[in-house]
Amino acid sequence: MESNVVALNREMCRSRKSSMYEFMKILQLRLLSIRVGNIREHEFFSRKFDNQLLPIGRHGLTAGWLIDSMDQILSTDNIRNIKCHQLGSDGFVSQIMRVTVEFTNNEIGKYIVKMPETTNIKAALEMTTQQKMPEGADEQFIGGLTMFFNREVDFYLMDKIPGMRLPQCFHSQRWDHGKTTGAIVMQDLQDMVSVPYYDSLNLQQIASIGSQLLNLHVFSIGLSNEWKEKFPFPMQFIDTVSNMTDIVKLYVSRNPVLQECFSKVEKMYNSRALFVHLLRDSHKILGIDDFLCHGDLWFYNLMWLPTVAGSDSASDHLGAIIDWQNIHTGSIAEDFCHMLTFCCDTKTRRFAERTFLPYYFKQLKSKAKEAGKKLNLTLSQFLRAYRRNFVAHALHLPFITSIMLCVKPAEDEEVQRARNEDLIEKVLGAWEDALEVMHDEYPNFPF
Repeated sequence: MESNVVALNREMCRSRKSSMYEFMKILQLRLLSIRVGNIREHEFFSRKFDNQLLPIGRHGLTAGWLIDSMDQILSTDNIRNIKCHQLGSDGFVSQIMRVTVEFTNNEIGKYIVKMPETTNIKAALEMTTQQKMPEGADEQFIGGLTMFFNREVDFYLMDKIPGMRLPQCFHSQRWDHGKTTGAIVMQDLQDMVSVPYYDSLNLQQIASIGSQLLNLHVFSIGLSNEWKEKFPFPMQFIDTVSNMTDIVKLYVSRNPVLQECFSKVEKMYNSRALFVHLLRDSHKILGIDDFLCHGDLWFYNLMWLPTVAGSDSASDHLGAIIDWQNIHTGSIAEDFCHMLTFCCDTKTRRFAERTFLPYYFKQLKSKAKEAGKKLNLTLSQFLRAYRRNFVAHALHLPFITSIMLCVKPAEDEEVQRARNEDLIEKVLGAWEDALEVMHDEYPNFPF
C-alpha cells in the first residue's frame, strides 16, 4: 500500500503549491495517553550489579524482579551489570525506565519498563492552567488509570494481530493499586522517532499507517467475543470530550480570531448526547459492525524509522504503534478520524479524505477477500462513518492544541507564535468541515 500512493503524493505536492478540579476531570483521558517529554526530572544512578536490589523506578520493582520476570532471557549467571535511567519521554501517568543489561559474553540488551503513576499530572495541570494544584490532587486519576493501564496489559496478553508492528513484549502484569505494581517490559525502540505535534504527516506516511490499519480491520471482521468483551467502548472518553467547553473557551479567548467560528460550533460542545452518538453509536446506525480501534492514534504513539540512522527526522516508514491502553471496539473510521484530524494540516487532511480513504476501502475489500472474510461494508457507509466520527475529533482538536502548547512550548517566542498560528488554521479548518458535516448528516441538531 505504501508504494502505491506515490502518484497521489505527487498530486498532493502540486495541490500544495496551488493553494482546578473540574479541569482535572476533563483532562483525565487525554493525560492518560499523551507522551510529550518529561515534566519532572528524576535521577536514577546506575551502579555495579552486585545484588538484585537495584531499583527500577520508584514503585518497588528491582533488578531481581526483572530477572525473575524474564527468566527465559535473563539469569544472574549471565549478567555482568545492570544500569537503568528514566526516559525523557514519560507519559503524564507513566514512568518509563530504560534498563541496559551487560551480559557476561559482552553483549548488550536494552529493555523498556513502563509503570503507571500520576506524578507528572500535577505539574502538567499547573503548566496548562497556571494555577497551583493542591498536594495529592493527582490521586483522583488512579481509578481511570488502572482501567487504561490494565487494558494495555490485556492487549499484550492476547494473541498477536497478524502483521501489526508492535514493540515486542517480554512481560506484563496487571496493576492492583496498593497490592501489585503494574508493569510492562518491552522492546526498546530507541532508534525510532516521532513526528512533533505541531508538524503534519505527509501522504506517504498516512499510507504507511493505513497499511497497519488494514491488518487491524481485517482482523476485526468476525471479531471473537473474547476481544469484544475484553475491550468494550470506554465511556470515560465520552465523559472527557463532552466536558471540555471551558478549556476550549479559554483557548478561544487567547486567540480571538477563533471567536466567530467558535460561536457557530459552541452548541455542539454543550451536547453530551451528540458525543455519545458520534463516537459510540453513529456507525451502528449506518449498519456497520464494531471494529477494533487503537483509540489514540496520533503523533506520539506512532514511531517511525529515521531518515538516516541517528537522525531525529522521521522517514515515511512506520516502525511501530505503541500505547494500546485505549484499545476498544468502535467505529472502523475512528482511528483515521483521530490521526487525520490531529496529525495533518487542513490541506493534507482534506486531500487524504478525498483520495486516500476511497483507495483504502478498495484495499480493505481486497485484503478481506484474500483472508476469506466477508466485508459487510460499502464505500458510502465507510465514508459516512468517517464524516460522522470526524465531528467529535474536530471538536476535540483545540482542547489538545491548548494543552500541548502549554506543556511543550517552543523555547523561542517567535517559533511558539508561528506554531500557534499554524494550529489555529488547523482548528478553523476542522470546525468549518464539522459544520458542513452537521448540516448534511444532522440537519435537525440539536437533538
